[in-house]
Amino acid sequence: MEVIKTIFYFAITIGVLVLVHEFGHFIAAKLSKMRVEVFSIGFGTRLIGKKIGETDYRISAFPLGGYVKIAGMVDESLDTGFLGAKPEPYEFRSKPFYQKFFVITAGVIMNMLLAVVLFTAIFMIQGKTFRDVREVGFVIPNSPAYESGFKEGDKILTVNGKKVNYWDDIIRIAFVDDLTKDLSFGIQRGGENLVLQIQREKIPEVPSEDALGILPKYTETMVMAVEPGRPAEKVGIKPRDFILSANGEKIYSPSQLTSIIRANAGKEVILKIKRDNESFDLKVVPDPDGRIGIQITAFYNGPVKKESYNPVEALWVGLGETYRISALTVNGIKQLITGKVPVQKSIAGPIRIAKFATQSADIGLTAFLGFMAILSISLAFLNILPFPGLDGGHLAILIVEGIIRREIPYKVKIAIQQAGIIILIILMIFVLYNDIVHF
Repeated sequence: MEVIKTIFYFAITIGVLVLVHEFGHFIAAKLSKMRVEVFSIGFGTRLIGKKIGETDYRISAFPLGGYVKIAGMVDESLDTGFLGAKPEPYEFRSKPFYQKFFVITAGVIMNMLLAVVLFTAIFMIQGKTFRDVREVGFVIPNSPAYESGFKEGDKILTVNGKKVNYWDDIIRIAFVDDLTKDLSFGIQRGGENLVLQIQREKIPEVPSEDALGILPKYTETMVMAVEPGRPAEKVGIKPRDFILSANGEKIYSPSQLTSIIRANAGKEVILKIKRDNESFDLKVVPDPDGRIGIQITAFYNGPVKKESYNPVEALWVGLGETYRISALTVNGIKQLITGKVPVQKSIAGPIRIAKFATQSADIGLTAFLGFMAILSISLAFLNILPFPGLDGGHLAILIVEGIIRREIPYKVKIAIQQAGIIILIILMIFVLYNDIVHF
């Protein structure tokens, strides 16, 4: 049953994202009076479909993606049947630069619009919740905040001169508004006002409280998922349990708990669990690799302030959230390219996407919609990278042709496309392997 549920949510997630992306290319081609020969969800062998007019709408065997085959364009199909023939008015190759540009970028544009729509829907349904706290609950040892002098109980008043009303303001300023700047914190400690500095170069470029080294008061460590057959399940740990302490040491953050468990590989660890407002101890013995088979997250369990929005306000906030996630996505890609973040931890393939989709759906509709919105933004930015076989690769070729004012020979385009597809297949094999290893 669990496998069926996972497949179901994966199919919905990927199906919607691919459909929206390819529809962008499709409708842009139609508006530009180009002939669309194939609209496919998936690659490879055609499984089912129906031809309507000039277009074959189909579902193909390999489900991780899709394509729109436009007449007169060298694309994923590698169809070269049009070469040697006179360009027809309905072909991609006969259209002006601006129409080609529109068609190539339309998929990415649609993915970004989908994210805006999903975030808008979320804010219309449930509004937006802010963590109504400015007090530091825990300072992670040896972190940037620890080294700068932060202490438990400090109240953060400003960051880089900008007023802090909620804890969420700190993360937004540090990792979106002032992403490249050093950080200056105005704090209140007892009756004294102080200024603490954190240099940007000391902050890991992963947007979280852990990166800064401070967690808000009322933060607890919650179990998101329990792996079947692992030590945690055997002793009775369940999703949505809170882990309060380990071997008598109070737990403030997931990283702290992970360190304790790894340090006690093969040894008994006593965990204090909170479930439905009742606390009790469970004894668990981590595997030799220092794991007990749980996925954990920092969960804020303190006062919140909720704001409700009308449709216009929700749209504005949705645009802001799309911008915020986009900034974080670009930063993540930059860290991946520069090697500052390990590839193994940064890339999620179909197995992990399916797992995350199921977990978000288990939390609720808005969590699932939020996951889809974030994934849609990631898909947009990955697709626009100037890599052969992706939209960005087509766009790079188009821009080069615009600069040199002549077409690149089709044999060269086909060779580039073939090389890109081979590399993408190798990358997909690596991603699948990485998913299995980290499952």
